[in-house]
Amino acid sequence: MGKHFIAILKLIGLSILFSFSLSSFAEPEVTVKSLIDKESKEAESKTPAEQGAEVKQALKATAVTSAVKEKGEELNIDSLPYDEFHRITPSSAMQAYLRAARQRDYALATNYLDYRNLPPEVKAIAPELLAEQLSLVFDRTLWIDIDTLSKKPEGKKNEAVPSYRDLVAEITTSRGPVQVLLQRVPDEKGENRVWKISNATVSKIPFLVEEFGYNAVGEWLYNHLPKTELLGVMLWQWVYFAGSFTAFFLISVLITRIFAATLHRFRSKTPNDVLAFIKGPICLLLAVLLARSLHDVSNVTIAVVALAQGSTVLLIAWTWVFLRSVDIAKHRLSERFIAQDKPQAVFLLRPASNVIKMLIVIIAILLWFENLGFSATTLLAGLGIGGLAIALAAQKTVENIIGAITLYVSAPVRIGSLCKFGANVGTIEEIGLRATRIRTLDRSVIYVANAKFVDMHLENISERERIAFRPNLMLSAQTKQVDLQSFINACKQLLDEHEHICADPCRVKFKGFTPWALQIDVLSYVNTTDFALYMEVVEELNMAILGLLNEHNCELAKPDLAQLSN
Repeated sequence: MGKHFIAILKLIGLSILFSFSLSSFAEPEVTVKSLIDKESKEAESKTPAEQGAEVKQALKATAVTSAVKEKGEELNIDSLPYDEFHRITPSSAMQAYLRAARQRDYALATNYLDYRNLPPEVKAIAPELLAEQLSLVFDRTLWIDIDTLSKKPEGKKNEAVPSYRDLVAEITTSRGPVQVLLQRVPDEKGENRVWKISNATVSKIPFLVEEFGYNAVGEWLYNHLPKTELLGVMLWQWVYFAGSFTAFFLISVLITRIFAATLHRFRSKTPNDVLAFIKGPICLLLAVLLARSLHDVSNVTIAVVALAQGSTVLLIAWTWVFLRSVDIAKHRLSERFIAQDKPQAVFLLRPASNVIKMLIVIIAILLWFENLGFSATTLLAGLGIGGLAIALAAQKTVENIIGAITLYVSAPVRIGSLCKFGANVGTIEEIGLRATRIRTLDRSVIYVANAKFVDMHLENISERERIAFRPNLMLSAQTKQVDLQSFINACKQLLDEHEHICADPCRVKFKGFTPWALQIDVLSYVNTTDFALYMEVVEELNMAILGLLNEHNCELAKPDLAQLSN
């Protein structure tokens, strides 16, 4: 297949190994689908202020639904406590805090943190700043699933924490795990008990920020760019990582250009498509691998990790690499088939390469959906049922395609071949995926389905290396022996001395008798495959044989004697 293509395959193999060494193929806890689902839930939920007077009844009902079902008691909703900040249950309290933090309303978010009994160094920090810093730590370290938190006012009772606290999660740090706790405390008026983020967790915020805070560039972008988001990723992060990838791409451009120039200098016969392959797909793939392995993790949040797990750009790069590899392989095989005088196989490469490309794209799309968190198995099941129906409907089409492949591979006939099939003779003009087009000697066109054509008895007339000359000589039964012998000798001499008649086999024999004629067997071959030249030689030989018949007093048998004999 060529040294260059083998080198490309080796390069792809090394890249695959490199990619495997960088990636963990365990299913991620957070995917793009979970980000979309979370945003959908937040969009569907309303704040207490938006719900107005109806929110009181809704909150109370939500808070105690499970408790009412368990006890089977009728409960007076109006007798339940109501909190304007939605802190009746652990689930509602955490959801309200996350919503306030997402909206960058840190003044509102302070109502969900317990600032009592804090160390002096923590108490000196503004409450709004603590609420903002805690949101940053959550973005960097935790994916909080609201559905796992208790929806009861009393919280969970079976956790390894005091009964007035609920464990949300644990953050792994260099000094050991830090618990994120919700604690049931008196509200600001001291009338009801509400859930807030525990002061035990709030006191750890300065340490957590020191451990998981953004770097200097990220901090500057965070403070100076608009606080807008897309799929949970903030605008400044999109800018930061887009700039980082651009830098890595420029580095990969420099590396691949130097490599291509060096390769071209030391191997001047390097094909242009190989150089373009290095400068294009390999360049993009290298940039993606560098960006995934060398990026600064200090600005990475859970949402960024979820997007990275989608591997969108990586899959695009790999797809481009494989598609271009198919093109290069097709080009090399075309050159090889042409050199081997198999031009008919070249026509098969285009549909075959298109099928391979389609499979590559489909596999890439399925992998992409799987990485995003969607079930590719379900999609494949649906495609399988539809594919079965399509396969049954396209059975004949598939048979014809297989027939076309058989004709191209085994090559009993080629495009341009003159062949005899059944009772017809014609020239092959096209071998399509469905049918073979043949032009007959009458200049009409016949289309024969490939599945049928490949099973027919095919006589390839174009494959003969020479054309037989076998005139049907039936001499009169009245011919004398001397004249017959002299005619046979003269005819044999004529064929032996002719420049276009092959020396072997070449014979002129008195084959036998019939009731009405003497049969002369002439077997010789005109050394040509050009039918026009063959007709000229035949005409010349026929005229010479006619002269020999006259010269040696030989006559052709008369047809009326043959009819009388019959």
